Amino acid sequence: MPNGRCTHCLSFNLSCTYIKPTKKRGPKNVTLEGLKNEIKSLKSKLQSSTLCSACSQPLEPSPQAEDPLWSNFPGGTAERDDPSPTSSPESSAEDLGRHFTQLSLKHYGSASGFRLLTATIAMKAKQLGTSQTTTYSRRPFFWDTLSWEKEAYDRRTRYVYPAEDLISSLLELYFTNFHPTLPILHRPSFEQAVAAGVHLTDHEFGGTVLAVLAVASRYSDDPRVYVDRNAPHSAGWTFANQVQHLRPLSNPTIHETQIYFLLSIYAFGTSVPRMSWLYLGLGIRCLHERREFRRKSNGDKVDPVHELWKRAFWSYLIWDRMMSVFHGWPVGLQAEDYDVDPLLEVDDEYWDKGIHQPPGKPSQLAYSIYVVRLCEILGDAMRQLYGSEKARSKNLVGSEDPEWEKRAVAELDSAMNNFLDSVPSHLRWNHESPPHAAFFDQAAILHITYNHVLIVIHRPYIQKATVLAAPSLSICARAARAIIHTAGIWLNKRQRLPLPSVINPVFISGVILVLYTVATTNRGSRPAGDKNKDLVHVATAMEILKYAEHRVQTAGRLWDLLQQLWSLGGPVPLSPAPQEEAQSDIGVVLSTSAGDGGVSAALPPHPDEYYTLAIPEYVPPQEESYNFFGLEGVFSLGNEATAVGPRAGMSVEELLADADPLDTMASILNDEQRSMWMAAPMDTANFHHWDTYFENKSTNTNSADANIPLW
Repeated sequence: MPNGRCTHCLSFNLSCTYIKPTKKRGPKNVTLEGLKNEIKSLKSKLQSSTLCSACSQPLEPSPQAEDPLWSNFPGGTAERDDPSPTSSPESSAEDLGRHFTQLSLKHYGSASGFRLLTATIAMKAKQLGTSQTTTYSRRPFFWDTLSWEKEAYDRRTRYVYPAEDLISSLLELYFTNFHPTLPILHRPSFEQAVAAGVHLTDHEFGGTVLAVLAVASRYSDDPRVYVDRNAPHSAGWTFANQVQHLRPLSNPTIHETQIYFLLSIYAFGTSVPRMSWLYLGLGIRCLHERREFRRKSNGDKVDPVHELWKRAFWSYLIWDRMMSVFHGWPVGLQAEDYDVDPLLEVDDEYWDKGIHQPPGKPSQLAYSIYVVRLCEILGDAMRQLYGSEKARSKNLVGSEDPEWEKRAVAELDSAMNNFLDSVPSHLRWNHESPPHAAFFDQAAILHITYNHVLIVIHRPYIQKATVLAAPSLSICARAARAIIHTAGIWLNKRQRLPLPSVINPVFISGVILVLYTVATTNRGSRPAGDKNKDLVHVATAMEILKYAEHRVQTAGRLWDLLQQLWSLGGPVPLSPAPQEEAQSDIGVVLSTSAGDGGVSAALPPHPDEYYTLAIPEYVPPQEESYNFFGLEGVFSLGNEATAVGPRAGMSVEELLADADPLDTMASILNDEQRSMWMAAPMDTANFHHWDTYFENKSTNTNSADANIPLW
């Protein structure tokens, strides 16, 4: 209008007092209602296309669909995110624009070009004063799933479940034996859903149930878990084989993520353990797509579904570190790539009571927090000490300094000392604890993992002619003894299949003690009784692997490798002339395998001989008074009162100075021995490398000029 005067003021020749700016006319209410209905329809279609609408949350923010698993828990079902009746047309239009953007783009990281696209659209709309809800001219052919692809992706396996009594017994075995150390599930809600038959209607939850049954079958003697009654290694295969497929059309769900994790655990014990690594990678990609590696702010509200996703993330991180050190490959979850809240220290049974742990009662979830800390130290060691030169130069300031290795080891040892000082009493290893308590399992695994990480930190330097060689070998030997002895006591009391996180440390410990015996042969600085005790430990490691190989094929392979290393270079004097107290210990080990105590009878038989046998009773070497996790002597073994390990507040200089008499020598291994052990594979799981190694060593041992003593 002229001079900003309205029509009425012009007609009456008055000064205009209407000073509010003219607003652009927004969409009519009918149009808004139509768009709202269209959005609801699209949301419904997207959610119905996801097999597990319970936990998938395909849009963000979006209402959390009601889930049978969480309907009985506080905060388990969120309110619908419908617009408030008092919302203005302007805010409604902005919400519509945001929803359309979310319907078009799934989660992409900040470095993605799609994030740049959405930012540019918003900036352009702001500059031009237009709406972001403009219809995009997308060609359906390039955006829709093609018919032949959809046919393949929609193909579902019809799951076949065992009898209800077998399901119940396997679930009990799973939650008793496996769940306390890798709690990726929530027991009460899971068991309630199975009892309600959710697995019969929800395909992905059914896949999770089958994966759980597969893992649990390794702990069962029920013949129904076998493919062939005479093949105990087939335990669980009937269940696992049904869920080995991908669902690429749907967004990752909590159940799909759990499936990949459980299949990774199961695959570790099969003839193709590298499949464990592949399933692990698929699950990690699910976490990435779900953005579960970032901290999420929910205020003071505790969301059980979000807590379950945190359980999945931390379980993956723990298993990722274990598999990385087993394969000798880089970790899949780098420390700088995630920022996730720690798990709530609330046991499963208290989730329906406001998700609060009773005061004064230690939570079983505390174990996960401490083992995560160890795994983060393990990840740092893998990257700093085993990574490429490029990785070292980027992650270690002053890596060109000749002393950088000593400084790196010092920092890692300091972190280990700090960890040791922080472990609560209920997680400290005590072999006199009740054997059927979850804390007994957790303390044993935590203690084994602690010593395994120590070996990983110091292992690279036992093969090098550096100042770290002597003390590192001593530290590795003490950690190896602690691992084997702890695993032996645990297995004797629990009489069950060792967890995957135990099998590899036991094998590595056996190899370390063989190396230690080689290094101390003919030095004249070590009593014969000490050497005999290490022979007992190596034999015990072989007994533990022999016990595990009844169900885990990987353990049988590791037994073969350790037995081959044991025998390399000639027969092993397992029965030396009677002297000192160690002779009685060796007799105990031999008696577990044969009555006559002969050398050949002492070695465990070939795995084929176990196909028709039930899981045997494990009888360990004679127990001694051990105190592994006590601050006064972490690595105390038997009567070795002077053998102390890292203590709370112990400096790195003290740690490096704390050594056996042999450590004062200028060199631990001679040139021939160092050449032999430098050629040993660093990646435990690469059996082809071990074959090449043994072939070369056997050739050298049989040559006329070979002079590499093993004992």
